[in-house]
This record gives sequence, C-alpha cells and structure tokens, in this order.
Amino acid sequence: VDLREETHGLFNGHAVSWYGERDWGNVGKTRQEALQDENQRLRQAKGQNILMANLDKKKMPVSPPINNIETVMNEQLVEESAGWYYLLLNDTDDGWAAEKNVMAFEDFVRTLPHEGWIHFHCEGGNGRT
Repeated sequence: VDLREETHGLFNGHAVSWYGERDWGNVGKTRQEALQDENQRLRQAKGQNILMANLDKKKMPVSPPINNIETVMNEQLVEESAGWYYLLLNDTDDGWAAEKNVMAFEDFVRTLPHEGWIHFHCEGGNGRT
C-alpha cells in the first residue's frame, strides 16, 4: 500500500523522491495530477545526468554524486512485476487520510488472500501504520 503523496519512483533501481517543504510538494493536487507529475518527471529523467543525494535529517544533500539515469520505474510497476498487489492512496504526509482513501483501503483488504501480508510505504508512517 503506497501512501506517499510525494512524487517518487526508481532511477537505476534506486528509490528517489521529490519533495517540497514538509514533504508537501503535491498538496492540493488531485490523485491524477500527482500521478501525471510523477510520470512526467520519471520520463524526463531517463537518459539525463542527474544529481542524486541521500539527505540528512535537515534534508540537506550528503555527498551528492551525478548519475546517468538509464532506467526509470514507478512504484506500481515495481510491485506488480514482482507479482504483488499495489494500491496507491496518496495522502498528505503527517495528515489524516481522506475518507475516500480509507474506504478504498477497506475494499482493497477484502480482496487479499487470508494469509496475505500488507506493506505500507509512508513517509510519516509512525502515526498511520
């Protein structure tokens, strides 16, 4: 279950995320607008030399190398290619989930095998999972 509202994906197999202040780069966008932004950024990155960095606790780059981006994937493609179910419920970090997303999650859980596991991808995480 992908709870990230922020634009994110994989470059050359490494997880990447774009963010704004408070990780609210997509606040106010519809689910479709956020997905369009994500897909556009992923497509535009392929074949480019891009600065990629791990961030410290203050979200400052740590030893950022420049990487040539050869492969890009969104999280849904990664999960489904592994044979897993995928559900995006993009809610703003550190906020309450939208009622429609709570209902979509309940519907999703009903489709899972009884012995299934659920993994949550969420930046704010501690309060939601």
